[in-house]
Amino acid sequence: MELQKIAIVGSNGRVGSSIVKELLRNESKQLTAILRHTSPESAPSSSITKFKADFTLIDSLVAALSGQDAVLSCVPGGATDFESQKILIDAAIKAGVKLFFASEYSANIMSPQYARLPIEFVGDKPRIRRYLEEKAQQGSIAWTALNGGPFFDLWLTAGPAGFDIRNRTATIYGTGNNLACWTSLPTIAKAVCNMLLPSTLPKILNRAVFICGVKKVTQNNILAALEDETGSKFEVKHVDVKRIKQEAMEALERDDWKAATRGLTITHQFDEEDSAANFWDMVDNHTVGVDPVTVREAVKEAIEGMSEH
Repeated sequence: MELQKIAIVGSNGRVGSSIVKELLRNESKQLTAILRHTSPESAPSSSITKFKADFTLIDSLVAALSGQDAVLSCVPGGATDFESQKILIDAAIKAGVKLFFASEYSANIMSPQYARLPIEFVGDKPRIRRYLEEKAQQGSIAWTALNGGPFFDLWLTAGPAGFDIRNRTATIYGTGNNLACWTSLPTIAKAVCNMLLPSTLPKILNRAVFICGVKKVTQNNILAALEDETGSKFEVKHVDVKRIKQEAMEALERDDWKAATRGLTITHQFDEEDSAANFWDMVDNHTVGVDPVTVREAVKEAIEGMSEH
């Protein structure tokens, strides 16, 4: 299987734009950004073809995907609801697309911890995967997906990792020693591009690929790296992660999806007794050309990225 023409859905988001930037390094790829017909957005680069479609009408999507070899879905979080992705998959099949690259970019979405997260905020990725598995078994289309845990750079500088770098403060959840798999967004983008190479494709078809771009990620290791890299001591506050989990479960019961998602996301990463953050036993870095860096290297890169914005 050779993939020259690639349609990208969600090309202007954080994940999509990073992948597009990396794909453009390969001049042999012909990229098309599929945009909603009502969207004022343009393609993320003048080197990319733009095609607008009505995402509620399968015939409109079929027209957009006609002649494409692969569909790369990069829609974020809650936008990965089942019905919207199902019509996109069905349109890809009808258009004769060879490969559907699912928008997962998460951790182990089949874990019981992930199943607790409200689909209103994280989407229905497990159901989408099961649908793709069904279609692949029928011979209708091949699929793949990539998961590398939280994006190290975004979580550290603007997410719930517990660190305020500018103000030199840290919130440590539990012991701070829970091992996790995190990967920077640029590494995710490179892995996606490597997965689309002819030499790699046979190894990743009809399965999800797991990577980890940073070795020995724990909050305490990140804190030590931050203090070394900045030359400053951080003010540290310790928080009971079990209390956060209890409050998150109570938020679920009252349908407070936002509070529940934030609390469960933290506990899934940092609660040593109930975490799905460490999936090193599933990691397949070598297959997709990922060479994990140290926490110190990842922290340095993230801080340099902050100074560029």
